[in-house]
Amino acid sequence: MYVWDIRELKQHLIARPLTEREQLPYLVAFVALTSVAEHLPVELTNVWDYLSAVCAVIVAVGGTIYLYKQNGGRSGQHFLQRFFAVGFVVSVRWFVALIVTVIPLVGALEFAGLLQDTMTWYEFVFLTGAELLLYQRVGHHIRDVALRTSVDGGGSLALNQGLTLGGR
Repeated sequence: MYVWDIRELKQHLIARPLTEREQLPYLVAFVALTSVAEHLPVELTNVWDYLSAVCAVIVAVGGTIYLYKQNGGRSGQHFLQRFFAVGFVVSVRWFVALIVTVIPLVGALEFAGLLQDTMTWYEFVFLTGAELLLYQRVGHHIRDVALRTSVDGGGSLALNQGLTLGGR
């Protein structure tokens, strides 16, 4: 199971799909983390909390559709294993980056006297932006794998669809 090395995971997925057994740890990790997240005590106390909850669902649904399209849509292959495996590795990296970013941000807000007990508009914007960035990064890596994966032994999925390998 890959936890951090996205390049190695991508090379593995380009060379061959994950076996059912290789997919299992990603599914178990996804289910465990989702279960933990669903049971954390959360009190929605203001309009930003409610708006954040609604936007999280919209971003998750829209982001999943975006990832499906980045994988090639209807002509894409192995979407679920790419979704779980690439998504897990990118999420671990994203979480570490988020923590490294949030700690100084909270310190700056506290220093400026702007830290509050309830969600504010700037926290809402930051968290929604972070979620959107997560889906963008997962999509980038899924697209990269889809572009480099041979469909019929001759051409790549990307070339058959007129996609390119540009961008990070």
